[in-house]
Parts: sequence; C-alpha cells; structure tokens
Amino acid sequence: MYYKWFVVAVIWLIACLNYTDRMTIFSVFPALKKEMGFSDIALALLGSTFLWAYAFCSPLGGYLGDRFSRRQVILFSLLIFSLVTFATGLARNSSQMIELRCLLGLSEAVFLPPALAYIASFHSDQTRSLANSIALTGLTAGAGLGSWYGGYMTEHYSWRIGFFLLGAAGIIVALGAALFLRKDPVLLPESKASAFQGLGKGALEILKRPTARSLIFIAFALSLTSWPTHSWLPTYLFENFKLSLTHAGSIVSLYAAVPALLGGITGGMLADRWTRYDVRGRMAVQVIGFSVMAPTMLAIGYMPSSQGVAADLLIYSIARGMLECNSMPLFCSVVSPHRWSMAYGLYNFAGTLAGSLGIFFVGMQKGSWGIGYTLSAMSILLFVALVVTGVTMVWYLVPDIKRQRQWKAENIHINSSSDVRYIERS
Repeated sequence: MYYKWFVVAVIWLIACLNYTDRMTIFSVFPALKKEMGFSDIALALLGSTFLWAYAFCSPLGGYLGDRFSRRQVILFSLLIFSLVTFATGLARNSSQMIELRCLLGLSEAVFLPPALAYIASFHSDQTRSLANSIALTGLTAGAGLGSWYGGYMTEHYSWRIGFFLLGAAGIIVALGAALFLRKDPVLLPESKASAFQGLGKGALEILKRPTARSLIFIAFALSLTSWPTHSWLPTYLFENFKLSLTHAGSIVSLYAAVPALLGGITGGMLADRWTRYDVRGRMAVQVIGFSVMAPTMLAIGYMPSSQGVAADLLIYSIARGMLECNSMPLFCSVVSPHRWSMAYGLYNFAGTLAGSLGIFFVGMQKGSWGIGYTLSAMSILLFVALVVTGVTMVWYLVPDIKRQRQWKAENIHINSSSDVRYIERS
C-alpha cells in the first residue's frame, strides 16, 4: 500500500532535478551575455533549441516507455541528463552551450512520459490525479528552484559551480533510485509484435480519440504561456523594475513555484473526489483552471510594479497547478494501458514545441512590444483552450471513456487482489 507513494516520492525528486537542470540557465542570462557575448536572439535560441530537441524526442521517449522497462528508461534518462548538466559548467563558448542544451533536451525528453505511466501503473483510478499532481509538483519545484538557484550561484559563487553541483546530485540520485525502484507492475500484452506496432501507428491510435486530441491541444496552449513566463520573467523584473538577479529569481520561486505546488495537490484531490461522482470531474477542474489562467495571463504585462506582477503570477500559478495534474489520469481513462507513455509523449511534444516557439517569440518581440505586453498577447490561446476544453468535456469525454472501458472488458483482466494493478492478456 505504501510503496506506491514511495514511487511518487522518488519520481518527484527526479522531476525536481530534471526541471532545476533545465531552468537554471535562464537566471544566468545576464552573466552569459556578458561572458560569452550572447545577443537577445541568441539567448532566446539557447532556450528554444533545448525545447526543440525535447519536443521532437518526447514521442520517442513515450514509445521507449511502452516498449521497454519504464524503470530502466527513467534511470537511463536521469544518468544522461545529469552528466550533460555537469558538462554545461565546462562550456567555453556559445556553440558548446547550445550543443549541450540540445543534448539536455534529448536526454530529458525520455524521462517524463514513462515516469508518469510508471506512477499510473502502481495507482488505481481512485488516486491517480493526486499521485500525478504530487509528482508534477516536482517539476514546478524544480522550475522555481532553478530560477532562484541560478541567480544565487551567479552572484555569490559561479554559474559554472552551480552546474557542477547539479550534475553531481543527479548522479547520486540515479544510484539510489536504481537500488529502490521496482520493476513496472503492468504486464503488457503477450505479443510485443502486436502490442507495439511502431511509433507512427501508435500515435494514430491515440489520436483517434477526441479527448486525447483535446488534451494534446491543451498542452500546446498551456506551454505557450508558461514556458516563456518562467524563462523571461526574471529578465523582465531585472530590467523593468531594477531588481537583483537573486530577488527576481526569488519572485518566480515564491509566486510561481510554491502556489503551483499547492494548486496541483488541491486540484488532484478535488479531481479524484469529483470523479467518484462524475467521470467528467477531472476535465471540469481543467475548465476551472483555464477560466482563471487566461485573464491573469492577459493582465501580467499591465502590472505597474513588481508586487503587482507577483500577485498576478500567484493566482495564475495556482490555476496552472490545478489544471495540468489531471492530463495523465485523463489519458489513462481514454487510452489503452500499453499506450500511456506514448500518449504523454505526444502531449509533451505539443507542449514543449509551443514553449520553444513562445520563448523565441518573446525574444523576437522584446525590443518592440516588450516582455510584459508580449506575454499578455499570448494569453489569446488560453481563451481558445478554455472553449476547446469545455466542448470536449460536454460532448466527447464520456463516449471516449465508455469506449475504453469496453476495450478493457474485452481485452484485459485486472487482478485487484492487491494494491498493485496487474494487467494481463485474457
């Protein structure tokens, strides 16, 4: 009973390292600009190239998580992205830095799809939203920690030492996780030839479900605003309100990361409880999240002070935490178990592709519109996502759940004699 929550704790720690490694770079932009001569466009590329590599490798990560042991894929990803993070501290020019960011994107893309599917395999539908929300708060914590950590290490020690320490920490965690994580308890269909019909065919099978398509669009809309916000907000606060790098990074940590942690746990608990009475409960929580996120994102560029930005960011982040934790449990309700990793890989692909485009777009418009107004303009897609999510909840979610339940009844047997969910061919 307790091991399933231990799994969540380990994945939380790895997820926190995953995002700390990738987000630390954004708080050291001014130092990189001074030391390596990065232009604003080059800094935007530093963030976007990571996300381009991450996006295009996410479906591959999902495929590997369904094709091989999810435990082994998770450990492999952790070891490689920790080594790349350590090597980032050795970079001597902009070309090396960009190349390492591409490698980081590739190695980190392999982690999240199998990690969330791994958690789902230990949990039933009664606890999946809470389990996923806790795990995803690791990403949020890492994003906030990275924003603070990068600025602090740059001002007090060295940004290079910061990357050395992060890489070493990841290697230590990888050794510990290898000792304590068990094999994925989901036993997939006997014939791998029939279960795994290739990356493209698996993706098409997932995209046949309207709810799955909606969730993938949700990822695109969500990341188009959230990634540029975390990436450029420290620079916005530094340049527009004359805050120090440490202070600017602390605002992102305290008013984005911490509220999202609380919002994620609250949203997960609410969704699990709501779903007991109405299968649309999880998507209803997402509708509420977009209803709050869209107007607060619109307002962020019009705040007259850093305190106003912080307050607006706090509300936005609570809603974002409530929304995102329910995507993987919804995939589990409408997609076959041997496609769970792939489904989240496609979700991750859409989200990171949007995030990379958003980061680059803000860098392009920084000189004309400014960071704040550009972020506000990008809120348009959140209003569109609100409509798409509402329509999916009303018209498509229930039929997709019924189809998946029918498939499960015809194809698999679930042994519920223990807390672990074993899935076997009938």
